[in-house]
Amino acid sequence: MTTPEQIYAAVVIGLLLAAIGISIPVLKGIYRDGLERQAERRHNDIETETTGAEPTASDDATGDRKRLPCQQCGVENDPAFTYCRNCLEPL
Repeated sequence: MTTPEQIYAAVVIGLLLAAIGISIPVLKGIYRDGLERQAERRHNDIETETTGAEPTASDDATGDRKRLPCQQCGVENDPAFTYCRNCLEPL
């Protein structure tokens, strides 16, 4: 016969496994997105170096690029961001 403690442990373990199973594809997507963005930045840096063009303010990370304000908290975000860097709401 099973005790309530064993049933509780089985339910908790099942829920943990379900949470891990759900989170792994999401984490893989985030990782792939990061790799793609990193490769895109490297590609843009290589093009700037090979063309010999001087970086403009829009190419500079600290330049006056058009920043997107968050609708929820008002923090300005980089145009490449999908989510707010402060409150994590979709932009």
